[in-house]
Amino acid sequence: MLIEAPNNPTLNLISRSNEALSIARRVSRALLEELAIYPKPGLVSHVDSGSHPDMDAACFEDSIECLEPFFAAMAEAGADACPLRVLQQIGIASEQAMLEATRGRNTHRGAIFCLGLLAAAAGRRGSGGFSSSISLGEIVRSSWGAELLLPNELPAMSDGIAMCHRHNISGVRGEAKSGFPSVYLIGLPALRRTLSFTSSSAAKVQVFFELLAACEDTTLLKRGGAEGRRFAREEAGRFLGNGGVRQQGWEAEAIGIHRAFVARNLTAGGVADILASTIFIHELEDSL
Repeated sequence: MLIEAPNNPTLNLISRSNEALSIARRVSRALLEELAIYPKPGLVSHVDSGSHPDMDAACFEDSIECLEPFFAAMAEAGADACPLRVLQQIGIASEQAMLEATRGRNTHRGAIFCLGLLAAAAGRRGSGGFSSSISLGEIVRSSWGAELLLPNELPAMSDGIAMCHRHNISGVRGEAKSGFPSVYLIGLPALRRTLSFTSSSAAKVQVFFELLAACEDTTLLKRGGAEGRRFAREEAGRFLGNGGVRQQGWEAEAIGIHRAFVARNLTAGGVADILASTIFIHELEDSL
């Protein structure tokens, strides 16, 4: 099944099923849609590089293109009811490919984790392992949640886990282990509600701010600490309190917050990953 890959002797990206390839294309599309959203404070878009002067939209596009076969591998592995360790092997190989494609820049490590698990869940459901009425988050929780270790069970082997230790949070591992509650309780309701009265692009900005106001983001904590987190939440709360994308001049206000993030070198990559996951699940569910 998953034996050897280019540049990695432990994984082979052989031909995938049509279902796995379709899931991978949807993941790529969700990541491209997330990239295109503007303004989303501190983050890279086609307009500017936000608080990431070493990156640009083209770098993200190269990363997304190189990752698509790995998301297909995860979907196919999920369809085969694989254990978590198989997904971890694919994830390690995909990170290596990403770093090669981007010349060492971490564009999508968090997305590989979140969307890799969700792609595997989509493959599992598509193979008949779960009813179509069962959410992808619940499939992740029930299939791999018991194997997922929380940060307090691990050494500080990454910046994200170190931030979880320092601020006593569970981070994206907690999200996945619990079935992605931020997607299902915040992201999806916000997206579906906002799409009823505005454009898709504006709705996704609204979702970003609603997630930013509520989610813990280890990238934000690494860049700005507790004070940066407080500032981000206050700005998100102010934007939403003024009506979000319902208010006149919302785009100018959001751009102002984006510039304030850049001035403080703040960014929220974890929120972007949950936003991309929300987009993926929304579009996949609507196609059923």
